[in-house]
Amino acid sequence: MLQDLYKNTNAVFLAHGYVGKLLGKTINGVIMHSTVFNVVALVDKDNAGIDTSKAIPGVRKKIPVYESFSETIKHQPKVVILMENSINISFNEIKEAIKANMDIINPGFNLLNNNTDLLSLAREYNVKLIDLREPNKIKRNPNGSIRDIKSKVVYIAGTDCGLGKRTATYELLLEAKKREINAAYAATGQTGIMLGCDGGIVIDSISMQFGAGAVEDLIVNIDKKGFDIIFLEGQAAIMHYATSSSVVLLHVGNPHAIVMVHDQKRTMHVEYGDSPIFKMGTLKNEIEIVEKLSLPGGNEFKVVAIATIGDDNIETLEKMRDRNEIPNLPIADARKIGGPEILLDAVLKHLKEKYNWRPGN
Repeated sequence: MLQDLYKNTNAVFLAHGYVGKLLGKTINGVIMHSTVFNVVALVDKDNAGIDTSKAIPGVRKKIPVYESFSETIKHQPKVVILMENSINISFNEIKEAIKANMDIINPGFNLLNNNTDLLSLAREYNVKLIDLREPNKIKRNPNGSIRDIKSKVVYIAGTDCGLGKRTATYELLLEAKKREINAAYAATGQTGIMLGCDGGIVIDSISMQFGAGAVEDLIVNIDKKGFDIIFLEGQAAIMHYATSSSVVLLHVGNPHAIVMVHDQKRTMHVEYGDSPIFKMGTLKNEIEIVEKLSLPGGNEFKVVAIATIGDDNIETLEKMRDRNEIPNLPIADARKIGGPEILLDAVLKHLKEKYNWRPGN
C-alpha cells in the first residue's frame, strides 16, 4: 500500500486541463483527505497564478497553481502525481521530475513502466514509477468466505459517477473514528488508495472474470485485522450502461447497510455523451433495484440514508421525500458540518435494529 512508502509526503500534481473539472476529482480527494500525500502545488496552464480555493469548488486550502513544473521545485516536493493523460501532455515535465529525484505516481491506464524511456531514466536516478492501475494479479473466483467475516460492511453506492461516493465514504470513516469506533476504509479506486486505506484495489484494472475474487480478498483481509465496521467505497452506479463494477462490489461486498449518494440536478450520466442510453433513472428506482439485488444466501440489502453534496440538493430531496416520491430516509450533505453524523446515525440505527449489533460487541 502507498502508506507503507509515504506519509504526509510533499507532492505536486501535474494536472494540465484538470484543475476544477469533474475529471479532476482525484485532485480534490487527495487535497481534502490524504494522509499519504501533502499537496504543495499544482501545475495547470489554464489556472496558473491562482490557488485551489479559487480554482476548485469546495476546496478551502490555498495551494498555488503554476504554469510549469519547474516553478514548483521551491516547495520541495518529493513525489509527482499524474492525471489520466499526463504521460501524453506532460512527458517532458515527467522526465524533469525524475531527474529531480522525485517518485512518480500514475493513476492512469497508460502505464509508466511500459515506457522504456521513462523506465530507463527512473533506474538511472533511482526513483520509483508507481502505476496504480497496473493489472491486478489476483486471479481466483470467490469462495463465499465473505459470509464468515465478523465486521459489518457499509457500502456507499451512488446513482452516477463523480458524485462524491469516495468523499462520503471517507467522511463516514472520520465520523466513526471520532466516536472511537474501530472502523476501516476499503478503497476500490486509484484515488482512494492515495488517501490512505486499510486495504485497496483498483476495481477497473481487474479482469471482469476475477473481480469478485479480488473484492472478496479485499474485504476478508481487512476483516482479519479485527475492525468493527468496514466502509466499502462504491464505484459508478447499478443503472449505468457503461459500468459494471458496481454490481460486483454490491454482490460480493454483501453489505449490512447501504448509503446512497445522489445529485438530483443530474438527468444524464456525466462524461458519456448525450445518447439516450445514458439517461439516469430516478433515485427511487435506483434504491429499489439495489435492494432487490440481494442474493438468496446473503444479507438483505437496505439503503438507510441518502447522501448528497450541495444545500440545493438537500432542499429538493426533502421536498420529494415529503411528497413520498423517494423513501422516508435521512438526507445529509456528506461535506457539511453535521452531515456525516446524520449518515452514520442512520447506519448504526439500522445495524442495531436489524442485527442487534453495536460497535465493540
